[in-house]
Amino acid sequence: MICCGLISGCLISVFYLGQWQWFVCSGVLLFLCGYFKAFSSVLAGFILGIFVTICHYWLVYAPPIAEKVLEQEIAVAGVVSKVMGASARPYVTLELKQLGQYQVPWYRNIRVNASLSGELPGELNEVVLSGTAVLKPFRSRKNFSVFDAELYAFRSQIFYKGRVVVSEVIVNEDKSWRAAYRDWVAGAFDGLHFGWFYYVLLTGDKSAIAQADKDHFKSLGLSHLLAISGLHVAIVFALSFALCKLCLLFMWPRLSQWHNYQLGYFIFALGLSGGYVWLSGLQVSAQRAWLMALLGACCFLFARQLSPARVLLYALAVILIANPFAVLNLGLYFSFLAVVTIFFVFRTVMQGSERAPKVKLLCYLQCALFVALLPLTLYSYHGFSASSILVNLLVVPVLTMVIFPLLLLHVLAALIMDMTLLGPLDALLHSVYHWANSFPYHWQSTGTVSIELVTLGYLTLLLCTCAVTRIFAWIPLSAGVIFSVLERPPDWQVDVFDVGHGTAVLVSTQGKGILIDLGASYFSRYSLFDNVIKPYLEARRIGLLHTVISHDDSDHNGGLADLYRYDGGRSLEQFHGGDGKALCTLQTVTIDNLTIESLWPIAPMNTDNNNSCVIRVSDGNTHLLLPGDIEQLAEHELLALKGEKIPADILIAPHHGSNTSSSMAFVSAVAPRWVVFSRGYYSPWRLPHEEVVKRYQSINSRMLDTAIKGQIRFKITGTKVQLETARDRKSFWFLR
Repeated sequence: MICCGLISGCLISVFYLGQWQWFVCSGVLLFLCGYFKAFSSVLAGFILGIFVTICHYWLVYAPPIAEKVLEQEIAVAGVVSKVMGASARPYVTLELKQLGQYQVPWYRNIRVNASLSGELPGELNEVVLSGTAVLKPFRSRKNFSVFDAELYAFRSQIFYKGRVVVSEVIVNEDKSWRAAYRDWVAGAFDGLHFGWFYYVLLTGDKSAIAQADKDHFKSLGLSHLLAISGLHVAIVFALSFALCKLCLLFMWPRLSQWHNYQLGYFIFALGLSGGYVWLSGLQVSAQRAWLMALLGACCFLFARQLSPARVLLYALAVILIANPFAVLNLGLYFSFLAVVTIFFVFRTVMQGSERAPKVKLLCYLQCALFVALLPLTLYSYHGFSASSILVNLLVVPVLTMVIFPLLLLHVLAALIMDMTLLGPLDALLHSVYHWANSFPYHWQSTGTVSIELVTLGYLTLLLCTCAVTRIFAWIPLSAGVIFSVLERPPDWQVDVFDVGHGTAVLVSTQGKGILIDLGASYFSRYSLFDNVIKPYLEARRIGLLHTVISHDDSDHNGGLADLYRYDGGRSLEQFHGGDGKALCTLQTVTIDNLTIESLWPIAPMNTDNNNSCVIRVSDGNTHLLLPGDIEQLAEHELLALKGEKIPADILIAPHHGSNTSSSMAFVSAVAPRWVVFSRGYYSPWRLPHEEVVKRYQSINSRMLDTAIKGQIRFKITGTKVQLETARDRKSFWFLR
């Protein structure tokens, strides 16, 4: 009961500390304890979970120095743990040992994403360096339905970003054990077609995986093989146990029969599998598997019996005591759900009168895993693999019985006698892999699934597992169906993406969209279109009919090359004749009940900003105006020529709120109810300018800022406009 309370306390505290949900749960537990003494253990565990979470935050995750200290140069020293971009000013993750006067203690990591300048060696990994830094707290873009960089940085203990001027470099000849192990494994598989996959299986390092291969594994339903999971740890444990037993078997006649050799088998297997878990990065699913193996070994050796539920409960409690913020990792839920499903299937089969054949049992298991993990898969990936059951039925046994043992033999052979054992198998696997991916029907996209539907789905499955409660499973199932049917989408929607200093706005209706601007692309390796806009289109299942590029500035058309890769430039035909760098033409198009009209430029002007395409979107009741980066000269001419079409309910502030735009005449003519500033949080231009803010205040416009609110969404139905912002919807107390 204490473990249940501890787990509940950690979950509630991580997600809702200080919010009404936290107070309600605490009050309910206190009330129950007053009437039922059995709940006193749960309450004790709940309080312990709160205490563990708060202590862990202040000891490990709280920023080590105040933000005001970062306003000046500060001395730093640390080790380069990851190189993210190699150039004249390489961009790296630096694991600090010293930050100003703060000496980083042994129990925590302080990481910084920084660009380096100074005299640097060619190879930066594991290099120790010191210098002076200009840092700022880590803050990233916040958008709906896409990767949350801020949450990832928190989990990875990346506290700051900035630039470091290096004054001293020490090339570390003695690499860490983990780095040396990874180099050794990478060298052993060098030259093999599938070397990247073998490397991932043995190290857990996914940095070398191409995005195309990640997509292929996802579509085949094999993404779980790219993370060190319980399957991998179980294989290493079993092989280690068998190896130890085999070695002793040869020496059996000379061994004393008075010793308990089972203890040695378990210690050897636990030691090797534990080393594998540590070398592969201590992933949550691997920790869970090793802890369960440890508990199972202890029960066997001490002749104790624990139910599978208790083993899982104890393993989860230990993980959360070590790091309560592990609940932010979706891998934790996938891992424990998978094990619960496996235990349930085996218990059901064992209760049967006849023993099921192994093939039939494996089919039951894969089908049960597919159903049990489906709601979480839909929530995480916005779709599912239609072929995952069949593919896993074939791949998992081959991986367990053939590939993994051969990998271990291969790396040992490469170490001892410089020979390869995987050549023929590698060629065969590579051919089968490409053949399987030649069928385009593996992945079925479903769009976004809300957490409410996921909860109702798991409640339905939980009720179905027991014969007594099965009759009530229709209640959450019906609620989910009613929720899906009655949830009426808006007539149309405006999404102003948080793309930092730049612009990207999507107008959509009934699964069809028009995109205005693409945001920036940084160093030709990080595109806002590829990492924000495209995933959002896919998650929402929106077909891109038209794209408008306001003008030829990198913060507006930085993702142009990625757009061409996405749709071949088809969406640029209407307004740009297929050429995203050309000025937009004056057009009027309709999408269902929406009218999209380009109002400007009438004729080329003196600057790119004044040549910006001005777009007006209207359903007859609500109007949206997107003026690009036009400046005051163009604003006055636009008012003179198209003044009757300027008033709008929603305005994207011209030129990101710069004082070169938003003249008082323009602001008064548009008279927006909402004005949105699309800008970066750490803007060197200090946007929006104070004078511009005062102009919009003077007409009582509500000002919204992507740097403060993240992605801003307007849902429009009839004359009603509903506002949502990403930072309000995806907010955690520890990120505020």
